[in-house]
Amino acid sequence: MIGNVAAVFLFEWKRAMTWTRKAWWLVLAAFPAFIAGLVRFTVPESPVSGDDLWRTLCIWLLFALCPMLVAMLGTLLWTSPAISAELERRSWVYLAVRPNGATAVLLGKYLAAVTWVIPTALVGLTIAVPLCKTGDGLRVWWTMARLIVLSCPAYGAVFLMLGVIWPRRSLVLAVAYTLIFELIISFIPAIINKFSIQYRLRALAATWCEIKIPKGAASGVLMLIGDEPAWQHIVILLGMTFAFLIASMLVLRASEFSSSFETDA
Repeated sequence: MIGNVAAVFLFEWKRAMTWTRKAWWLVLAAFPAFIAGLVRFTVPESPVSGDDLWRTLCIWLLFALCPMLVAMLGTLLWTSPAISAELERRSWVYLAVRPNGATAVLLGKYLAAVTWVIPTALVGLTIAVPLCKTGDGLRVWWTMARLIVLSCPAYGAVFLMLGVIWPRRSLVLAVAYTLIFELIISFIPAIINKFSIQYRLRALAATWCEIKIPKGAASGVLMLIGDEPAWQHIVILLGMTFAFLIASMLVLRASEFSSSFETDA
């Protein structure tokens, strides 16, 4: 089983070494640096607002770009079409009949996606942090790097599960989930936002960077970041990742893709 997963992982990495994939890798890595540089040189630091406000702005900008945008977009493009791509190539039937072949394909593609996106986000982060000039760049970099390592596996597992549930419209379902759940529901000040990945990442960013919360807005801000300890958010994120992966494997084992589906896909 482990050997099959490793074989799929290596094969996917070799297949990713094309000029098109490398170009996309460079675009994703350069995008955070481009936006950070644009903000740095077009929005001057206001002496009235002070360093704390500028630092907070830069932290949330880096958070939105690296652990969120790059991580979500990269894993979405890699993991959501994991099954539909094999169906389109007419290779799924040959892979599925091998012992643990379907599971090996699923996990191998997942690991390849995560290990491809994490370096992309880290490179973009490393270039973007010095442009922001927060005053504690090393601490901000270390915080965002840990968030990237947590967000990529989590989002990859979610998009992988969505791709297994509905391979025919995997990208559409993944985009809908991102817009509705991660960009809208996660900002609703209610218990439901705690079921989103972004809520956990946002809380960790605020805790690890020690962002100062204005006294008048403390109650409203706590609804968006919570007051739980950091270890609890990490445990929940890891638990969600493994739960989504297990759900993907269970759904895959219970699903049957016919030859007509391969033709339609």
